[in-house]
Amino acid sequence: MTDNICTLPDGINIFYTDSGAPQTSDYTTLVIFHGTGFNAFNFDPLHAHAHANNLRIIACNRREYHGSTPLTDDEVAQLNSGSSAFLTKKALLVAQFLEYLIKQQSTPRLTDNRQNGGFVVMGWSFGAAYPIALLAQLTAIPAELYQTIEPYLRAVVINEPPIEALGLPPPPLPTLYNAFTDPEYPAFSAKFENFQNWISSYSKHPDLTSDDPAGLYVGKPSPDRCTTRKSSTFSRWSAEEKARYCEAKAPMRADLPVTAPAMQTHLNAQFKAAFFFKFSSSSSSSELVSSSSHFLRTPVLYVCGTETAYPMLWAYKTASSMHAAARERGDAVRPTTFQLIAGGRRESFRAC
Repeated sequence: MTDNICTLPDGINIFYTDSGAPQTSDYTTLVIFHGTGFNAFNFDPLHAHAHANNLRIIACNRREYHGSTPLTDDEVAQLNSGSSAFLTKKALLVAQFLEYLIKQQSTPRLTDNRQNGGFVVMGWSFGAAYPIALLAQLTAIPAELYQTIEPYLRAVVINEPPIEALGLPPPPLPTLYNAFTDPEYPAFSAKFENFQNWISSYSKHPDLTSDDPAGLYVGKPSPDRCTTRKSSTFSRWSAEEKARYCEAKAPMRADLPVTAPAMQTHLNAQFKAAFFFKFSSSSSSSELVSSSSHFLRTPVLYVCGTETAYPMLWAYKTASSMHAAARERGDAVRPTTFQLIAGGRRESFRAC
């Protein structure tokens, strides 16, 4: 595994870790965008398994995180004001990064049967908004750039996004636990550590087969509401691992502002544009317009663990229900496989 910096055409640097290319001509490149507060180093354990699976694994640090160019004050203001331009810039960033891998790293082209080569782009947690932006933001990517990367985009993986990443409403229940508003933790540093524990805990949900939100556990983590694996992943890390994998300052500028209503409206429009082909998101407004022609051959795999926290499971349930209803109506939808992982939860790739 190596640490690297990619400089995009507009001078933005993106830090990434790289497993290196296998000694084959048809390997697939898995490009990963991380979530809130947990950076690309979380994916270090995956690199050892890359070549055995004919993969090259590249894990990117989003802007504001270690090694990547911070957001400018104007961009943060744009995010805080709820401007949809923030999302179109994310789509362009992903597209330019894929172009860099094609032209500078000799990424193999997708094979004719679409089973080998090319890219699988995965967004984990809030990082899911990045590949979704690539699929949805029709005006963000210039035609020449689109034509360069389209033959390489094999699939997108959406790995446990919270409701906020899709702009979806929360479960309609009277009380929902929020680690950032828990009065037991007044200082932000304590709130953030509480969030890291909560979000990497195993939850015991009453009834996942039910469409009723009451089938989810939405309270504060406690030993009696956890599975047999009682401790969170975060609590099992050493001090050195926490220092390497976690960043507390970046979310304050880059991630937490997306929970404001204006940005949630844009993220919802983006989600619908990516998954439902009669919608597309406008770069100038949050309204939905009729047309879509972006990466139509690219399917999505949406995965979620059965023991993850409620914001991820409710997003999964809502998205899968919306997709099923659209198919039932005969609407044109993006080919999407929804898959629950029994016993899984966030960071299940590193939990043991």
